Amino acid sequence: MTLAALIQLLASCIGIVGSLFFAIGVIRQNAAAMARLSYTYWDANPHLPGVLAAQKADYVFGGGLIVVAFALQLASFFSTDPALVLIGNSASFAPWVALGGTIAAFLVFRVASTWLANYYQEQVRAVIHEQNEEDERERREKLEKRKNAS
Repeated sequence: MTLAALIQLLASCIGIVGSLFFAIGVIRQNAAAMARLSYTYWDANPHLPGVLAAQKADYVFGGGLIVVAFALQLASFFSTDPALVLIGNSASFAPWVALGGTIAAFLVFRVASTWLANYYQEQVRAVIHEQNEEDERERREKLEKRKNAS
């Protein structure tokens, strides 16, 4: 194994570990955590749930794709078959097909990310709504206790 190949192997292993930590951090950010970030002492920031939901959706897809990319890079080291996959004219079209596929994949994932962001945003807003109702109940109970005490 050459030094360059060893460095690539180590880089792909470190990349997998790093991207897994990234993905775990994003996955653990649930609707309740995003609601707590959006909710202040007096009220909720109406813009923050959408921003946090979009950020999580983008991170879910981005982190997942990074894990897959590093895993594929690592898998390439297990391939010992020297057979050529593409030869002749088809090999010269491969970069163009890859470019088109990359653009198409980006657009598909972007639409899916938008859908997922809307889903997360609705979850966060539901948690905030529940918190607002609970705060209102507590406020009413305090007022009722004050009335009864007087």
